[in-house]
Amino acid sequence: MATTLSIDKHARYFKHCLTMLPAETVSLDATRMTLTHICLAGLAALGRLDEMVPAGKRTEMVEWIYAQQIPAAPGNAAYRGFRGGSLFGPHDKCEYVPANSGNVAATYSALSALLILGDDLSRVDKKAIVHVLKQLQQPSGTFVPHPGTTERDPRFIFCACAISYILDDWSGVDKDAATRYIAGCVNFDGGMTQAPLQESHGGHLYCCVASLSLMGTLDAALPDRTRTLQWAILHQNGGYQGRTNKAPDTCYSFWIGASVEMLGGHELVNADEITAFIQQCETAYGGVSKTPGVRPDPLHSALGITGYGFYRPEELPRMSPELLLPEAIVQGLRATRSKCAV
Repeated sequence: MATTLSIDKHARYFKHCLTMLPAETVSLDATRMTLTHICLAGLAALGRLDEMVPAGKRTEMVEWIYAQQIPAAPGNAAYRGFRGGSLFGPHDKCEYVPANSGNVAATYSALSALLILGDDLSRVDKKAIVHVLKQLQQPSGTFVPHPGTTERDPRFIFCACAISYILDDWSGVDKDAATRYIAGCVNFDGGMTQAPLQESHGGHLYCCVASLSLMGTLDAALPDRTRTLQWAILHQNGGYQGRTNKAPDTCYSFWIGASVEMLGGHELVNADEITAFIQQCETAYGGVSKTPGVRPDPLHSALGITGYGFYRPEELPRMSPELLLPEAIVQGLRATRSKCAV
């Protein structure tokens, strides 16, 4: 398919990031699981996954991901799941407990990366992960990413919902409580916030809308989607702005763009302006930057390219707006469940 994106350069960029991180992103090595998911999603969004990650490399990556699954040990039931990476060495050698604990963001990324790589998740300790989700949900309905932190907001609700959807087990999530929390994050201007009465933000809009969509409670929490959709559409200024009076940023091509898709506002978007902005952020050596003229990074590259695909479906494979996964994989999950329900 003909495209105006520099597909070859971007594919090489993601392959390079999977092998060796660019100097400016080395500090993110402790979150390599998320970077792995992001780079694989970027390659899938370009339609170049098979070429850039051949069978032998896939096997190696799958084994690395499973090596980050926290094994059972006395007293660690609340710390199971997947950790962010192997920076601190094997589990039995790692003495820094926070680095050897599962968290919902890394677990979501690990499961997503395994699916993109074609794994059947048969080695995932699903019962342990679902048990952890139960422990991490707060009385307010939101989630913490791991035990012992006060950090809690819709990002982790989304991770918990995505995990539950992928594993097809919602017993670790109180949907009613999570839906009530999200409904409380609807702002006066129609946007979504990190917590009630805070500032509307495009990233939290996505986490809230995607969580509701995955739980099947979108209509219950947003009986009138008009104001929320209006907030999203009014934040297109060439590219999408994450917050009011901020500069456009390519990552919101996905965060807000995917939200608009789920809210049914695709036809309201100025697709030419969005795609032109993303192209302005392409770099000469591959990758997409957050704004024109700065260095690229894996996150903005993958999310910008995925957002581009929403508006140019004839050029790039379709990615799921609810999950940063190829639409074909998500449809496969749905089909399997439909067969099991018969």
